[in-house]
Amino acid sequence: MKRKSFWIATGLLVFPVAFFFLLRASKQNYKHLPHLGEKIEPNGADIKDTIFYQVPEFSVTDQSGKELNSKMLTNNIVIANFFFASCKDVCPKMNGNVSVFYEKAKEWSEVKLISFTVDPDNDSTQVLADYAKKLNADKKIWHFCRTDKENLFKIGQGFLLPVSMEDKTIDHSQQIILLDKSRHIRGVYNGLDLNDMKRLGDELKVLLYEYHEPR
Repeated sequence: MKRKSFWIATGLLVFPVAFFFLLRASKQNYKHLPHLGEKIEPNGADIKDTIFYQVPEFSVTDQSGKELNSKMLTNNIVIANFFFASCKDVCPKMNGNVSVFYEKAKEWSEVKLISFTVDPDNDSTQVLADYAKKLNADKKIWHFCRTDKENLFKIGQGFLLPVSMEDKTIDHSQQIILLDKSRHIRGVYNGLDLNDMKRLGDELKVLLYEYHEPR
């Protein structure tokens, strides 16, 4: 009985210590995702910390006809892409891949999805609502958004997408962009490449861990 009590007491002492060193080792081996876009390095004077590129503030209308702006997404990780409803080849495949992350976002409340239409002339609010319905998308999680062409162009520039300066349009892109809670771009992925989609899944978990890792 005494021997049994000894091993129980020893275990109670050893386990917390072992857990501490295991946690410390995992933190040391953990790597954060990069920050994409131009950055301003500290200069030792007025700039003390690195200033990372931040997607500018934006405001659009979602499939329910309500305003959605960047301030409303504060404290959310965002997966964003650009599409148009009448697209028959790239967009259905890309949004089909995005829908996998919609299922994950239903479990992770801090993750939101935004799909911006690049064809606002034809993609009315009702068209977007119908499109979202086909994908069984909850409007609180997956936002299908539209805005005027001028604002759309600025948003595309802000997300660092290829744009045409001549006619102020966004080149149709199959890119999917991962934003952190401060609107920093942390990853760009090919929405048609299954390997890239796997990478997005892995890196989304890494980004979530950044906000929940032990301090």
